[in-house]
Amino acid sequence: MIIFRRFVNSFPWGKALLLWMLVIFYFSSRPGSPYPTDTSLGYFLERKGAHVFEYAVLTVILMVFLRRFFQKEPLYGVALLAFFLAAFYGVTDEIHQYFVPFRGAKMSDVGFDILGAVLGISFVYIARGLFLRGKKHQ
Repeated sequence: MIIFRRFVNSFPWGKALLLWMLVIFYFSSRPGSPYPTDTSLGYFLERKGAHVFEYAVLTVILMVFLRRFFQKEPLYGVALLAFFLAAFYGVTDEIHQYFVPFRGAKMSDVGFDILGAVLGISFVYIARGLFLRGKKHQ
């Protein structure tokens, strides 16, 4: 426990990562409704958009956090590791939801989580490109 506390306390991104994973876990722990769900397009976009957003943010935080440990590795290696960790967390999140009342595990939700991870990686690459381009013009 002491090693874990030192690990998280010494890295602000470790705290952010742990906090965001807890936020995802919290939302996954909320029981669903026993009544039929709304099947409108707005409801679909809200629910699936939440998956994409949650995992895009998770992947960005993962990439920044992992970059601190693998500084000599190319960015694509860190991105690949962050992608697989986010996808794995998405799978475990769906398994967890299987046991939550009135919720279920859906592979399509894992697909939306993976889409979010890809968008998170894309965001990091775009932001990095803009930052490096800005440095060249200084």
